Amino acid sequence: MAAISVVQAASSSGTSSNRNERRIALVERDPLLRQQILHSLQMRQFAVVECANATALYRNLLSSPCDIAVIASDLPDDNPRTVALHLRQHSDIGIVMLDADADSSRHAESYHEIADACFAKPVDLDGLAAVITAMHSLQHHMRAMPTRSSAGLSEWELALDGWTLRTPDGSSIDLSAPERSVLLRLVNTGAGGHPVSHDSLIGSLTSDVYDFDPHRLEMLIYRLRKKVALMSPLPLPLRAVRGMGYLCTIVRANN
Repeated sequence: MAAISVVQAASSSGTSSNRNERRIALVERDPLLRQQILHSLQMRQFAVVECANATALYRNLLSSPCDIAVIASDLPDDNPRTVALHLRQHSDIGIVMLDADADSSRHAESYHEIADACFAKPVDLDGLAAVITAMHSLQHHMRAMPTRSSAGLSEWELALDGWTLRTPDGSSIDLSAPERSVLLRLVNTGAGGHPVSHDSLIGSLTSDVYDFDPHRLEMLIYRLRKKVALMSPLPLPLRAVRGMGYLCTIVRANN
Protein backbone atom coordinates (compact mmCIF):
# COMPACT_ATOMS: atom_id res chain seq x y z
CA MET A 1 0.00 0.00 0.00
CA ALA A 2 1.59 3.24 -1.09
CA ALA A 3 1.81 6.38 1.00
CA ILE A 4 -0.70 9.16 0.49
CA SER A 5 -0.66 10.25 -3.14
CA VAL A 6 -1.10 13.98 -2.50
CA VAL A 7 2.44 14.12 -1.15
CA GLN A 8 4.32 15.06 -4.28
CA ALA A 9 6.92 17.44 -2.88
CA ALA A 10 9.01 14.78 -1.15
CA SER A 11 11.82 13.20 -3.12
CA SER A 12 11.75 9.50 -3.94
CA SER A 13 14.66 8.85 -1.57
CA GLY A 14 12.81 10.69 1.21
CA THR A 15 9.68 8.66 0.57
CA SER A 16 11.64 5.42 0.74
CA SER A 17 13.25 6.54 4.01
CA ASN A 18 9.87 7.47 5.46
CA ARG A 19 8.48 4.05 4.63
CA ASN A 20 11.47 2.32 6.16
CA GLU A 21 10.75 4.29 9.35
CA ARG A 22 7.22 2.79 9.48
CA ARG A 23 5.56 6.18 9.83
CA ILE A 24 2.18 6.55 11.51
CA ALA A 25 0.17 9.79 11.69
CA LEU A 26 -1.61 10.06 15.05
CA VAL A 27 -4.44 12.62 15.18
CA GLU A 28 -5.66 12.97 18.78
CA ARG A 29 -6.57 16.14 20.69
CA ASP A 30 -5.92 14.70 24.18
CA PRO A 31 -2.16 15.08 24.84
CA LEU A 32 -2.18 12.35 27.52
CA LEU A 33 -3.81 9.76 25.28
CA ARG A 34 -1.61 10.89 22.41
CA GLN A 35 1.50 10.24 24.49
CA GLN A 36 0.21 6.84 25.60
CA ILE A 37 -0.40 5.74 22.01
CA LEU A 38 2.88 7.31 20.91
CA HIS A 39 4.82 5.33 23.52
CA SER A 40 3.01 2.09 22.65
CA LEU A 41 3.82 2.44 18.94
CA GLN A 42 7.40 3.59 19.50
CA MET A 43 7.96 0.45 21.57
CA ARG A 44 7.14 -1.46 18.37
CA GLN A 45 9.58 0.60 16.29
CA PHE A 46 7.03 2.88 14.60
CA ALA A 47 7.88 6.52 13.88
CA VAL A 48 4.84 8.54 14.97
CA VAL A 49 3.89 11.96 13.61
CA GLU A 50 1.85 13.66 16.36
CA CYS A 51 -1.09 15.85 15.31
CA ALA A 52 -3.46 17.60 17.71
CA ASN A 53 -6.02 18.31 14.98
CA ALA A 54 -6.85 17.78 11.30
CA THR A 55 -5.01 20.93 10.23
CA ALA A 56 -1.77 19.57 11.68
CA LEU A 57 -2.38 16.26 9.92
CA TYR A 58 -2.75 17.91 6.50
CA ARG A 59 0.30 20.11 7.12
CA ASN A 60 2.45 17.12 8.05
CA LEU A 61 1.28 14.97 5.15
CA LEU A 62 2.33 17.65 2.69
CA SER A 63 5.97 17.02 3.59
CA SER A 64 6.06 13.61 5.28
CA PRO A 65 4.08 10.69 3.83
CA CYS A 66 2.67 8.10 6.20
CA ASP A 67 1.36 4.60 5.62
CA ILE A 68 -1.35 4.64 8.30
CA ALA A 69 -3.38 7.43 9.92
CA VAL A 70 -4.95 6.98 13.37
CA ILE A 71 -7.78 9.52 13.65
CA ALA A 72 -9.86 10.37 16.74
CA SER A 73 -13.58 10.97 16.29
CA ASP A 74 -13.58 14.12 18.48
CA LEU A 75 -11.31 16.41 16.46
CA PRO A 76 -11.59 20.10 17.45
CA ASP A 77 -11.38 21.55 13.94
CA ASP A 78 -12.98 19.15 11.46
CA ASN A 79 -15.43 16.29 11.09
CA PRO A 80 -13.43 13.04 11.41
CA ARG A 81 -15.56 11.39 8.74
CA THR A 82 -14.68 14.22 6.35
CA VAL A 83 -10.98 13.79 7.14
CA ALA A 84 -11.12 10.01 6.64
CA LEU A 85 -13.12 10.32 3.43
CA HIS A 86 -10.65 12.89 2.07
CA LEU A 87 -7.75 10.53 2.75
CA ARG A 88 -9.68 7.60 1.28
CA GLN A 89 -10.56 9.50 -1.89
CA HIS A 90 -7.07 10.84 -2.53
CA SER A 91 -4.84 8.02 -1.33
CA ASP A 92 -4.66 4.41 -0.26
CA ILE A 93 -3.32 5.20 3.21
CA GLY A 94 -4.50 2.87 5.97
CA ILE A 95 -7.09 4.42 8.30
CA VAL A 96 -7.82 3.54 11.94
CA MET A 97 -10.58 5.43 13.76
CA LEU A 98 -10.68 6.05 17.53
CA ASP A 99 -14.35 6.41 18.49
CA ALA A 100 -14.94 8.66 21.50
CA ASP A 101 -18.73 8.31 21.54
CA ALA A 102 -20.12 6.95 24.80
CA ASP A 103 -22.25 4.50 22.83
CA SER A 104 -19.57 3.57 20.31
CA SER A 105 -21.44 0.45 19.18
CA ARG A 106 -24.00 2.80 17.62
CA HIS A 107 -21.34 4.21 15.29
CA ALA A 108 -19.03 1.23 14.80
CA GLU A 109 -20.62 0.14 11.54
CA SER A 110 -20.62 3.72 10.32
CA TYR A 111 -16.88 4.06 10.84
CA HIS A 112 -16.22 0.67 9.27
CA GLU A 113 -17.56 2.20 6.04
CA ILE A 114 -14.56 4.53 5.82
CA ALA A 115 -11.87 2.93 8.00
CA ASP A 116 -9.85 -0.25 7.95
CA ALA A 117 -10.29 -0.63 11.70
CA CYS A 118 -12.14 1.13 14.53
CA PHE A 119 -11.38 1.24 18.27
CA ALA A 120 -13.54 2.59 21.07
CA LYS A 121 -12.15 4.91 23.74
CA PRO A 122 -10.63 4.23 26.20
CA VAL A 123 -8.28 2.68 23.68
CA ASP A 124 -6.92 -0.85 24.03
CA LEU A 125 -3.28 0.12 23.41
CA ASP A 126 -2.05 -3.42 22.83
CA GLY A 127 -4.93 -4.19 20.47
CA LEU A 128 -4.39 -0.96 18.55
CA ALA A 129 -0.67 -1.61 18.20
CA ALA A 130 -1.32 -5.20 17.06
CA VAL A 131 -3.75 -4.08 14.33
CA ILE A 132 -1.39 -1.33 13.13
CA THR A 133 1.51 -3.80 13.07
CA ALA A 134 -0.54 -6.26 11.01
CA MET A 135 -1.67 -3.50 8.63
CA HIS A 136 1.87 -2.26 8.09
CA SER A 137 3.22 -5.78 7.64
CA LEU A 138 0.62 -6.42 4.96
CA GLN A 139 1.53 -3.14 3.23
CA HIS A 140 5.22 -4.05 3.27
CA HIS A 141 4.70 -7.49 1.76
CA MET A 142 2.25 -6.25 -0.87
CA ARG A 143 4.75 -3.59 -1.98
CA ALA A 144 7.49 -6.21 -2.23
CA MET A 145 5.43 -8.55 -4.38
CA PRO A 146 5.86 -8.30 -8.18
CA THR A 147 2.83 -7.23 -10.17
CA ARG A 148 1.29 -10.24 -11.82
CA SER A 149 -1.95 -10.82 -13.66
CA SER A 150 -4.09 -13.85 -12.91
CA ALA A 151 -5.51 -13.86 -16.46
CA GLY A 152 -5.59 -17.37 -17.87
CA LEU A 153 -4.96 -19.02 -14.50
CA SER A 154 -7.26 -21.30 -12.56
CA GLU A 155 -9.56 -20.03 -9.84
CA TRP A 156 -8.76 -19.75 -6.15
CA GLU A 157 -10.06 -22.91 -4.51
CA LEU A 158 -10.92 -23.86 -0.96
CA ALA A 159 -10.52 -27.60 -0.39
CA LEU A 160 -13.66 -29.59 0.32
CA ASP A 161 -12.63 -30.07 3.94
CA GLY A 162 -11.81 -26.34 4.19
CA TRP A 163 -8.30 -26.79 5.56
CA THR A 164 -6.34 -25.83 2.43
CA LEU A 165 -6.51 -22.79 0.17
CA ARG A 166 -5.16 -23.34 -3.35
CA THR A 167 -3.98 -20.33 -5.36
CA PRO A 168 -4.30 -20.03 -9.16
CA ASP A 169 -0.52 -20.37 -9.54
CA GLY A 170 -0.43 -23.73 -7.76
CA SER A 171 0.46 -22.82 -4.18
CA SER A 172 -1.28 -24.64 -1.31
CA ILE A 173 -1.81 -22.70 1.91
CA ASP A 174 -2.68 -24.50 5.14
CA LEU A 175 -5.35 -22.72 7.18
CA SER A 176 -5.86 -22.41 10.91
CA ALA A 177 -9.23 -23.37 12.41
CA PRO A 178 -10.48 -19.73 12.60
CA GLU A 179 -9.28 -19.00 9.04
CA ARG A 180 -11.04 -22.14 7.83
CA SER A 181 -14.29 -21.15 9.54
CA VAL A 182 -14.27 -17.66 8.05
CA LEU A 183 -13.39 -18.81 4.53
CA LEU A 184 -16.04 -21.53 4.62
CA ARG A 185 -18.63 -18.92 5.60
CA LEU A 186 -17.41 -16.56 2.86
CA VAL A 187 -17.45 -19.26 0.19
CA ASN A 188 -20.75 -20.85 1.18
CA THR A 189 -22.77 -17.76 2.13
CA GLY A 190 -21.16 -15.48 -0.44
CA ALA A 191 -21.60 -17.82 -3.40
CA GLY A 192 -22.73 -15.91 -6.46
CA GLY A 193 -20.96 -12.70 -5.56
CA HIS A 194 -22.92 -11.75 -2.44
CA PRO A 195 -21.16 -9.82 0.36
CA VAL A 196 -21.08 -11.55 3.74
CA SER A 197 -21.79 -9.34 6.76
CA HIS A 198 -19.37 -8.80 9.64
CA ASP A 199 -21.90 -10.39 12.02
CA SER A 200 -22.19 -13.48 9.85
CA LEU A 201 -18.41 -13.91 9.75
CA ILE A 202 -18.16 -13.38 13.49
CA GLY A 203 -20.94 -15.95 13.87
CA SER A 204 -18.65 -18.49 12.20
CA LEU A 205 -16.15 -17.97 15.03
CA THR A 206 -18.38 -17.76 18.10
CA SER A 207 -21.92 -18.47 19.28
CA ASP A 208 -22.10 -15.08 21.03
CA VAL A 209 -21.54 -12.37 18.43
CA TYR A 210 -22.29 -9.61 20.93
CA ASP A 211 -19.48 -10.65 23.28
CA PHE A 212 -16.91 -11.01 20.48
CA ASP A 213 -14.37 -8.26 19.81
CA PRO A 214 -14.82 -7.40 16.09
CA HIS A 215 -11.16 -6.39 15.91
CA ARG A 216 -10.30 -10.08 16.20
CA LEU A 217 -12.01 -10.65 12.85
CA GLU A 218 -10.05 -7.81 11.27
CA MET A 219 -6.81 -9.17 12.68
CA LEU A 220 -7.62 -12.63 11.36
CA ILE A 221 -8.22 -11.28 7.86
CA TYR A 222 -5.05 -9.18 7.93
CA ARG A 223 -3.01 -12.19 9.01
CA LEU A 224 -4.61 -14.33 6.32
CA ARG A 225 -3.74 -11.74 3.68
CA LYS A 226 -0.17 -11.67 4.99
CA LYS A 227 0.07 -15.48 4.91
CA VAL A 228 -1.15 -15.53 1.32
CA ALA A 229 1.22 -12.71 0.32
CA LEU A 230 4.17 -14.74 1.62
CA MET A 231 3.15 -17.77 -0.44
CA SER A 232 1.94 -16.24 -3.70
CA PRO A 233 2.37 -13.03 -5.73
CA LEU A 234 -1.37 -13.08 -6.43
CA PRO A 235 -3.51 -11.03 -4.03
CA LEU A 236 -6.16 -12.84 -2.03
CA PRO A 237 -9.52 -12.23 -3.80
CA LEU A 238 -11.18 -10.89 -0.67
CA ARG A 239 -12.28 -7.27 -0.42
CA ALA A 240 -14.17 -5.18 2.08
CA VAL A 241 -17.56 -3.87 0.96
CA ARG A 242 -18.02 -0.74 3.02
CA GLY A 243 -21.08 -0.78 5.19
CA MET A 244 -21.83 -4.43 4.32
CA GLY A 245 -18.98 -6.83 5.06
CA TYR A 246 -16.62 -8.84 2.87
CA LEU A 247 -16.85 -10.28 -0.62
CA CYS A 248 -14.62 -13.04 -1.98
CA THR A 249 -14.39 -14.92 -5.27
CA ILE A 250 -12.88 -18.11 -3.89
CA VAL A 251 -14.72 -21.28 -4.94
CA ARG A 252 -15.05 -24.74 -3.36
CA ALA A 253 -12.91 -27.43 -4.93
CA ASN A 254 -14.78 -30.13 -6.83
CA ASN A 255 -12.55 -32.92 -5.60
